[in-house]
Amino acid sequence: MMRLILWCLAVLGSTPAQACDAAVPCAVEGGAYRFLLPDTAPDARLPGALVFVHGHRSSAQEMLAYAGLVEAARALHMVLVVPQGLNDTWSTPGSPTQGRDEVAFLRRVLDDLPRRIPFDPQRVVLSGFSQGASVVWHVACAGEPRVRAYVPIAGVWWHPMPASCPGPPVNLLHIHGLADPVMPMAGRRLRDIWQQGDVREAIRLMARHNGCAGLSAPEPAGPLSCAHARSCAAHSSLTLCLHEGDHHTDPSWFVALRARIEAMLAR
Repeated sequence: MMRLILWCLAVLGSTPAQACDAAVPCAVEGGAYRFLLPDTAPDARLPGALVFVHGHRSSAQEMLAYAGLVEAARALHMVLVVPQGLNDTWSTPGSPTQGRDEVAFLRRVLDDLPRRIPFDPQRVVLSGFSQGASVVWHVACAGEPRVRAYVPIAGVWWHPMPASCPGPPVNLLHIHGLADPVMPMAGRRLRDIWQQGDVREAIRLMARHNGCAGLSAPEPAGPLSCAHARSCAAHSSLTLCLHEGDHHTDPSWFVALRARIEAMLAR
């Protein structure tokens, strides 16, 4: 309750932000985002924030109309925040699209969000699908102290992959399909110009970055099989969850992995 009171005082003392929500985009420098509030918790806890970066040729509006993703955010008691890609896609180093600095853009979204809604700043998850997941990997590598957990799905860095990350160790849980033909586990070449990254190579790099000793034997987590890195640096963790399917996302994974996500947020 005290955090809610402090947030209200801060908002009252700041410049009013233009009203926006799921229907009306929130404008920030270089782009926009939308958000959907969760149902109020019985104990009036502030919600966390699930920031979801949509895939190529999708949109924030489509994601907020995706009932499964909305229900997953509600199950986690989180505001669903969906940034909008330029021309419905994202620019990442080495990929076919080059334009906006997406790391800087997402930081502006996180700068703006507290002006719009009350949420728990200790419970921010950054997730994304496909090319959106590539953006998540770049933010994790660069470092963003307001994000406590990273959950990229079916996408990693493109080549050239970073040799090291300038940011601090992070909590990262990657999900990928073993039969993914769009962004295969080993990556693929596009038009002999671009090269997608190898998932296992990305995990090895992040393990070194987090100071981890290696992955454990896989354990079942609903439809997923998850291996966890051992002996990572303080306040960091690394998990690789695989499924037998193709290039898709299933919001029920967030519910199946709720305990793991909560552990990441608590580190």
